[in-house]
Amino acid sequence: MKKTMGVLLLALGLSCLTTASFAGPVADSVKAGMGEARENLLSLLETADKAEQAKKIEAIKAATAKVDAIVAANAADFAAFSEVFVPFKKTRDGEIVPMILAGKVDEAKGLGKGIQAERYKKMMEILGGVAK
Repeated sequence: MKKTMGVLLLALGLSCLTTASFAGPVADSVKAGMGEARENLLSLLETADKAEQAKKIEAIKAATAKVDAIVAANAADFAAFSEVFVPFKKTRDGEIVPMILAGKVDEAKGLGKGIQAERYKKMMEILGGVAK
């Protein structure tokens, strides 16, 4: 399982490298917040401890709040990103996290590897084109 997660992280990391060189500092800040939220979500998948889960969920919310603030302050530059980010957050917060908390980790992973992976890739591509 750890090997699978490592491969997924590497694949997503490599796909982000192709767009990172064109992004501006504001877009890089959004990417950092997205990465922080993602890292905590992946950690959430690996723990059944309720206290640790609560910490991870709060960290996801905090990282997402940073992203939301940056995007709101630069709405015109991040309109295309927002079109993907809103449903991404809705699926993560409304489906994936509850699945994990209910012990349905495999189902959560399936959703994460499907539409969420596509959305994440699209968001990273969009951010790669934001010069700001």
